[in-house]
Formats: sequence, structure tokens, C-alpha cells
Amino acid sequence: MNTLWNITPESLVTWVGVLNVDGSRDSPEARSASLKAQLGILQSKPMAFQMKIYSEVAAKYLPSLVDLFRQRPEALGSVTTLMNVLTTTYVPLPYVQDHPHHAFLRVQVLLLYKLSAVASSDKEISAMNADEVGEVGQWLWTLLLLQGVQDVAEEDKTILLQNLPIWGRKFPGRLASDTTGRCQALLNDDPSVLFYSAQILPPLSLHFSAMRPMMQGMKIMLESKLDKCGGPGCTRKVQVDGSDLSQCGRCKSAVYCGVAHQKAAWATHKPNCFAPAF
Repeated sequence: MNTLWNITPESLVTWVGVLNVDGSRDSPEARSASLKAQLGILQSKPMAFQMKIYSEVAAKYLPSLVDLFRQRPEALGSVTTLMNVLTTTYVPLPYVQDHPHHAFLRVQVLLLYKLSAVASSDKEISAMNADEVGEVGQWLWTLLLLQGVQDVAEEDKTILLQNLPIWGRKFPGRLASDTTGRCQALLNDDPSVLFYSAQILPPLSLHFSAMRPMMQGMKIMLESKLDKCGGPGCTRKVQVDGSDLSQCGRCKSAVYCGVAHQKAAWATHKPNCFAPAF
């Protein structure tokens, strides 16, 4: 139990199986439980500490996590749990958007394929609980929001659009219902799409509201980390001379309108600045 409180980037990826140490030889179920326990402890820590851990995990181990996800047949599991947290909390946008050659861009397609296989199996559907559906739905929604739906196969889209509403109705008032509704809206790619907001109202209540503006606002907020100066209070999207914002030379993530703002932001940025392993 004491080892669970010693949270490091290496401890998190060990439970997933990236590092081959004693913990990684436990059963998949035990590793998943240990990972979720550590993430629960981590999420009770100050946000600055959390972001340092997430930043280092993403910079050092994201390629290995992607490889593991590709190798393992299941849509759910420890690697899905960790990548969902990274994508929805830390959101490694430079890796998602600026490295088209990297396998992370294909994770969305593979996740859709795996989920459509799950959705086609009544046995697997009935075995999924609300937390699992919420977790994988949250990750899928984030990927669809950031990467778009242009690479989604029509067959996978059809299967998911048939089953996402079933999952949503099965777990009313839970994260599972909210995230499956968001995924439906994105997969339908229809500005008029409405969704059941089970987060707001009690179970069995019917309430619909337009979610497209909310999702677009969320996308803009997430992407602002890439296209807005990271200097204190600065909202510039270009340098003073009109040229593109300059990237941090080390992590390639933070961007600035000039040297002065990069220096001003360094004390805050330094703990989360890690050179990517790809």
C-alpha cells in the first residue's frame, strides 16, 4: 500500500506495463486497480503537482502508451485509463496535432474500431459498467473533438450511433450518459444535434439543449494552449512583428509572442517543461 503513495511518472506507466518491473508482472486486473488507486491519490494533490506528473508522462512515454494500446485487443484497460487522463486533463495537443506521422493520430480510429466490436457483442455490452463507459466515452469524445470525424469509417460510425444511445439510457445521470451524448453529436456532425443532458436533471427526466456551441467553445479553449501566448495575461496570437508565435525550444508545447513573455512565464512553465521522446 505504501508504494501507491509514491507517485511518479514511472510508477504510473509501470502499472500499465510500459516498464518491466515487479508491478508490471501482476495480473491485468491488479495493475488496473493499482493504477486507478494511484490516479485517485494524484488527483487529490495540488494541480501544479498533477500537471508536472502528466507532462512528464506524456513527454517520455506517450509513444510507448500508443504502442501498447495498439497491441492490446481490448477497448478498456489500464492503458485506456491512463491515456484518457492524459488526453482530458493534460491534453498533449502538440503530440495530437503537430505530429501527423505519429501513431497517436491513429488512436482515434483504432479506438472506434475496438468500440464498434464491443458494441456488436451483447455479452460485452452487458458487462460494461457506468465508470467504464464514462471513461472510454470521455476519451473518445476528446479525440473526436480535437481530431475531427473525417477518418471515422462509416461502418464503425453506424454501429456506435446505434449503441451510444443505449449506453446513455442505461446509465442516466452519470458521466457515461453525458459523454455518450457528446460522442453522438460529434459523430452525427450536425449543428442541430441535441443531446440528453442527464448530468443536469434527475434520471428519467427529458431535457434537451444544443451542445454544438458548448463543444466548439471547449475546442477553442483547449487549442488556445497552442495558438495563444503563454505569457502572463497575454492573449496575442502572433509576435509583435506579426510573425508566428515562437515555441519553447525544449518541450515544443508552450508558445510566446516574444522573449520578454517567455522569460516572464518561465518560473511557471519550467516544472512542466520536458523534451518529448519523439
